[in-house]
Amino acid sequence: MILKLVISLIFVAAAMQKFTGKVAPNWERWGYPRRFMYATGIAEVVALALFWSPGLEVVGAAALGLVLLGALATLIQHREGASHLAFTALTLLLVVVQSYRSVVA
Repeated sequence: MILKLVISLIFVAAAMQKFTGKVAPNWERWGYPRRFMYATGIAEVVALALFWSPGLEVVGAAALGLVLLGALATLIQHREGASHLAFTALTLLLVVVQSYRSVVA
């Protein structure tokens, strides 16, 4: 349960940064339109709702994983710092571990 809460806090914070426009300069620098930034924030919130829905946790985790893979691709393509890559990769690992735990349990 703690791991699931940690993952949720990470994604809620990420979505809030998108909805408030705090990360808009990064998205513009990467060449993405603002509406894609907002759509990604919505995708994060919807994926989190699925992640907490009984019977749909794996679907939500898969959606979160797709968002993270897209983030990793962008960070690698634009040669962002190692700390950004490491945090995103670690979050992806946490999602995978939580998914495994929910399937095995």
